[in-house]
Amino acid sequence: MLEILQTIWMALTTPNEGLTAIIFNKFGIPFIFIELTVNMLLFTTVLNIKSTRKQQITYILLCAIVSCISNSIIGKPYNVYINMIICPIIVYFTFKTNFLKSIFAEIIIMIISSPLEIILARFYLILFNAPYELAFSIPLFRLSIALTIYLVMYCIHLLLKKLRYSISLYDTLSKHNKIVIFINSIIGILTIATQFYLLGYYNDTMPLGIILLSLLTFIAYFFISIFSLLKTTKLEITSQNLEQAKDYNNTLKLLYDDIRTFRHDFGNIVQSIGGYVDNDDIDGLKQYYKQLQNDCEDVKSLEMLNPTIIDNPAVYSLLTSKYHKATDLGISMKIHVSLKLDKLNMKIYEFTRVLGILLDNAIEACENCYEKIINLEIRRDEKCPRQLLLIQNTYSDKNINLNRINEKGYTSKKDDGKPHGLGLWEVNKILRRAKNLNLYTTKDSIFFTQQLEIYDK
Repeated sequence: MLEILQTIWMALTTPNEGLTAIIFNKFGIPFIFIELTVNMLLFTTVLNIKSTRKQQITYILLCAIVSCISNSIIGKPYNVYINMIICPIIVYFTFKTNFLKSIFAEIIIMIISSPLEIILARFYLILFNAPYELAFSIPLFRLSIALTIYLVMYCIHLLLKKLRYSISLYDTLSKHNKIVIFINSIIGILTIATQFYLLGYYNDTMPLGIILLSLLTFIAYFFISIFSLLKTTKLEITSQNLEQAKDYNNTLKLLYDDIRTFRHDFGNIVQSIGGYVDNDDIDGLKQYYKQLQNDCEDVKSLEMLNPTIIDNPAVYSLLTSKYHKATDLGISMKIHVSLKLDKLNMKIYEFTRVLGILLDNAIEACENCYEKIINLEIRRDEKCPRQLLLIQNTYSDKNINLNRINEKGYTSKKDDGKPHGLGLWEVNKILRRAKNLNLYTTKDSIFFTQQLEIYDK
């Protein structure tokens, strides 16, 4: 028994390329799963990414498949770059997070694991007293580095989880800034990976001071870049908030003017009601009350244009813009929002696109009507596990074909040289990409209704 243990120990502690290849290549799948699990726990904690067990398993399986294929077909070191490019894409689609978090999921893992590997490799080189070329063919050397890295990263995850520390990254940046950040992040990932690969390759020949200086320089560069990115994000969000505050101030001004007008006319309104009562004209009073109620509904819509109620800057800005456009055209637009938009089961970018297209169509449809009315409602359906966006509008073309309105190029508008018939076609493209969306269209003698149904995932 002692001889068997001694033989195993000798096999693990002496250069043995065949055994090392068997452990880390042929039977290295368990290590891939351990590494991916630890990485996932760390970046989901740091970036505060909420995930289900199904999402976690999906991420691990997809990344494991990509890693196995790239390791067997492409080989080192180029397989590392392939994994670094594909894994953020998997994070983006699996965890349904924004693109900044998906990129930083990869950067965070690199910035922690790569320096650990270089430092530990140097430490174990001294411990095993072996040349660099031979050290990586010692099975226990490779096992010690891998398991130590996994243990340290898991401990970091537990510490951050206990401290409840996370980085806040927002996805409300402009398209231009997203592209700039995306390009910079990709270049940064490739640069850092290349530098760490070179440091690891020359780990045994370069002075320890140079290695530590290089590591500290890159870590400092990383944190300065993160700080600059967060500042840029906060600056743009502040700019958006200022625009939102400007829209809200305009809404408050209109609301104030309406209240002043109502207060000024209050005596006249009371006298008018008294006139109907004195003459027992109940039918006239009902008609007068209906008109008065319409004015009150307009005030309620203005009250609804409140950023604390419509708690998403993009949706708030869009609704404010469309409301003012409608009122300038003499359209009565009533808005009711009873849903927290941060709970929306749909990407906010796609939701604003659909909302904008449907509102533009509604405004155009009732612009030339005698009664110009748009009713908009965003709420949760209490009878079914779904969220609803309802838009009703008066319309003049009663012969509109509901079976063809989603076709590309189909329109009921007159040919004025402008492109028409693309809005609902674009909406239909968004619906086809998602599994939980449905657009239900109806019409009656008064209203044309579009009902966007967003089912719980």
